[in-house]
Amino acid sequence: MEPLARAVRKGSGLNIESSELVTGTISVNPRRRIPEVRLPADHAPNAGKDVYLEKPMTHTIDEAKQLVAIMKETKRIVQIGSQTTSAANWRETRKLIADGAIGDIIMSQGSYHRNSKADWLDPYDPVEPNAGPDGKGDDYIDWKTWLGSAPKRPWDPNRFFHFRRFWDYSGGIATDLFFHVAAPINVCWGEAQFPYKVMAAGGLYTFQPTDMHCEMPATFHLLAEYPKGHSLVLSSTMANAQYIPGLIRGHKGSVIMVEQGGFEDGTDHIILRPERSTIDDAYKAKFGDSEKIIPVERTNMDAAHMTNFLDCMRSRKQPTLDAETAAHTLVLVQMAVQSYREGRVLYFDEKTWKVAPRPFKA
Repeated sequence: MEPLARAVRKGSGLNIESSELVTGTISVNPRRRIPEVRLPADHAPNAGKDVYLEKPMTHTIDEAKQLVAIMKETKRIVQIGSQTTSAANWRETRKLIADGAIGDIIMSQGSYHRNSKADWLDPYDPVEPNAGPDGKGDDYIDWKTWLGSAPKRPWDPNRFFHFRRFWDYSGGIATDLFFHVAAPINVCWGEAQFPYKVMAAGGLYTFQPTDMHCEMPATFHLLAEYPKGHSLVLSSTMANAQYIPGLIRGHKGSVIMVEQGGFEDGTDHIILRPERSTIDDAYKAKFGDSEKIIPVERTNMDAAHMTNFLDCMRSRKQPTLDAETAAHTLVLVQMAVQSYREGRVLYFDEKTWKVAPRPFKA
């Protein structure tokens, strides 16, 4: 792994895409490159690579569409690195919903809160002063390769070491944190769903942009509507650590997947809370009429997610969060970024994967 991890930094020119020794890769660069899953035409059929691709998977919706097409064309295994989806509580929630425990889904909610300037906002995060395109040895940065398809800019150590602060390489809270919330909620629904309407709001509020050289909001909220008749509300701030419980509301009840609100923290139980005013005798006979705490296995999500990827490389089964499933979350969070930056409501057409400021014709 050492040569692979340091290839860009050392400028080694290592080409993992053409190497027959490499059957799978882990991609964690900020501009998620996708060609390593494509099957080269002039290579043997097994020359394509399986990929563990960190969230948010791609930087644009068009890139996500391309990745899904490549995955289908080449039949490669592509696991998207939102390890939260490998926890047991989402699947137990999915079973309850499928069994009718909450009735028709009305809305889902989640949050991701911190009281910290880490990642985006800390003006004192260090840079390595000798690193750059003119650096020697381990200090050499292949800046052109690192930028990839992002806008061309002169070397900027702040952009390299603190890439999450800039729209060119990141979507801030939406892509880095909300992905870990929305992806498991899609698991709970029983099928991944594209939103058709998304809006977002937020701001820096207590933090001043001159203190941190950051383009991202420190508080960010997302509201989405889905074609199947339900909505999603996500809330986050980096200036207060109090979470909102992660739950899904239905007409007959609610299921609370993470009572403490931390989607990445794990849990050993979920809660079913019936709506006593709407349930009938058949419901009571099946689920009862009072709150029920349901134990679930508390798993090491990181280990389980990576193990699932490696197992699928051998079995050729689809992994927990394949690219096609994850694309539904990518569309949501990227639309939220665009909505915030443009200051308007946006609509999505899943037939064309296009986004527009007005509803598409049926």
